[in-house]
Amino acid sequence: MISPRNDRALHEELQRVTELVAQRDDANAVPTPAGEFLHALVLAGGFRRVLELGTGLGYSGLWIGAALRQTGGALVTIDANAEKSAAAAAAFHRAGLSSVISPMVGRIAATLETLGGQFDFVFIDADKQPVLDYWRLLRPRLADRATVVTDNVKTHPQELAAFLEYVRSLADFHSAPLDIGNGMELTVRLPGSARG
Repeated sequence: MISPRNDRALHEELQRVTELVAQRDDANAVPTPAGEFLHALVLAGGFRRVLELGTGLGYSGLWIGAALRQTGGALVTIDANAEKSAAAAAAFHRAGLSSVISPMVGRIAATLETLGGQFDFVFIDADKQPVLDYWRLLRPRLADRATVVTDNVKTHPQELAAFLEYVRSLADFHSAPLDIGNGMELTVRLPGSARG
């Protein structure tokens, strides 16, 4: 099994994207420990059908895609910014992950409406205000035992307050905060509660 630490192309691309993000004031990326956590979580869960809301320049997608290469899965990642999505697609290509990751350009809510089937893992790292709306669109698309990680719960508590109150109240999910990176909410659909 290839890990990010001994995959030279992936390691170099993670470094390159980190440096690119640091040079721009219109781009962010999860901290490295958060990327490592996402990678490990996808491996541990054996996830195969994965969705990311908010591609950015592709840093988190690289971590997730590298894990999916091991599980035999695939990632769909959505961003409204065509320039960033193109830069991320180039990063995925250089890292050898083009066959695993499919970037989509468009407004997240509208693009979600076009996706069929169910996902077993979702990473939400997009604009914070609409996250509750995204969640309501995602909910029927989440498989039994699906896991959702939402980023920035520590750095954007006000913007995510309504979402957190809602998701923590759901009877068919268990949701809890994690003190990783910028703060993450880990939400898991309880066994037997998924609806088609």
